[in-house]
Amino acid sequence: MKKKFALLFTIAFVFSCSLPNQESDQSSLNGSYAKLLTVGNYLYAINDSELATFDITDKENPIELKKQDVGFRIENIYHSNGVLFIGSESALHIFIIKENGVPERKSETSYFNSAGITSCDPVIVSGNYAFVTLSTITNPNRSCFRSIPVNELRIYDISDIENPVFVTSLNLDIPKGLAIDGQYLFVCLEKTGLVVLDISNIEKPEKVYQLEQFESYDVIAKDGLLMIVCPTEIREYDYSDIQNIKYLNSIDI
Repeated sequence: MKKKFALLFTIAFVFSCSLPNQESDQSSLNGSYAKLLTVGNYLYAINDSELATFDITDKENPIELKKQDVGFRIENIYHSNGVLFIGSESALHIFIIKENGVPERKSETSYFNSAGITSCDPVIVSGNYAFVTLSTITNPNRSCFRSIPVNELRIYDISDIENPVFVTSLNLDIPKGLAIDGQYLFVCLEKTGLVVLDISNIEKPEKVYQLEQFESYDVIAKDGLLMIVCPTEIREYDYSDIQNIKYLNSIDI
């Protein structure tokens, strides 16, 4: 039974991460780099700078309701309790979904004080907190360039979505995709594996485990099963014992 679930889990994971033009909803098994999602009868999709809203009541004939500018180099979209959280290379954008399905902007929280500075970042949400990873590189020929690298996890209190409040940050080694399960936050480290953080004390995240010696991009954590997207494979782990995470298998992609 566990193998069957793992197979379904893997298929859903591959589709959500590798085929961003497929539909998904808030209960789907999606990575943190999702470019579209569904909420009820509405589909929300992002490109580099825009958020598009579609009515998909008739799934064979979707109707575009609105397209609106969001910001610069949008990276992901995440839904929680009727609110859309959109991560860009420079800011966290928050929209509330109105009764007609069209999102309305509520706030924009810049990551940097200086204009023109960017970083690669996805955002996920749990309860009253948003978790953002910022990663920059020193190669001027690639996106996310900054002469002085910034590689960290940031946590924001989003109790008031119009005024997110910075809580704390933690330096990490080129953090990328992330997932959360209860008190544990799983963060991919692009060149060095994955780190597990205990966030029961939200102001002082604590490293409790690390998987090392492989590259990783995105992750899903669900019911003790961890799926990690790497450049050439998806790795599966059992994290039912958080202090002894066990490798199960891998699938070439």
